[in-house]
Amino acid sequence: MPPTTPIKLDPKTLALFSQRLLNCPRYKFGYKEQVRDAAVLMPLCQVNGEASVLFTVRNMNMRTHRGEISFPGGKADPHDPSLQHTALRETMEEVGIAPSSIDILGNYSTLPNKTGSLRVHPFLGYIKDPISSIKDLNYNKDEVSTVFSLPIDYLTRRDIREVRQFRHTQVKYPVFKVPAEIEREIEGENEIWGLTSFILDGIFRKIIPDRYP
Repeated sequence: MPPTTPIKLDPKTLALFSQRLLNCPRYKFGYKEQVRDAAVLMPLCQVNGEASVLFTVRNMNMRTHRGEISFPGGKADPHDPSLQHTALRETMEEVGIAPSSIDILGNYSTLPNKTGSLRVHPFLGYIKDPISSIKDLNYNKDEVSTVFSLPIDYLTRRDIREVRQFRHTQVKYPVFKVPAEIEREIEGENEIWGLTSFILDGIFRKIIPDRYP
């Protein structure tokens, strides 16, 4: 698949993504003693025929992370049978996309939240139904101020990434700039950073190394 060719989320490509996620790096970050588990979903989707990634913007009324660009997700519920179920449940609650409409392709390395109080388990999923308009999604306005997507071909551009230090570690990671037309629609931040960016970068390095230098 030459890098100049627009990426297609066909069955063969999705199967390759799943295979490439089988061997992810292990990070040695610190956690608090009473750590809890959480799960997020990085949703791949087709938007107007373009292979894209779906993002949410947290409502400005939320107690934490208000206005931040994120992936759907949250803390594991005691009744959740698995962390994958947690990621799918939270996606349904936040974005209104049913678990039956999402194929889980695999999971990435476990990572801490900012305080080390959560073990965050990232999952990569594919929304099977094409999306013609993001604005038609029935997202939860109490938790999410807006939902938007960015083409994978945009996110892999070097000129929209800036490398920074990840928190107080020696690890470097990129921050992604949001295009101006999306920025105008967002109430909150205009870049993808922190844990969301770390997950996006890490998964891209695993599934599309030929396109993500």
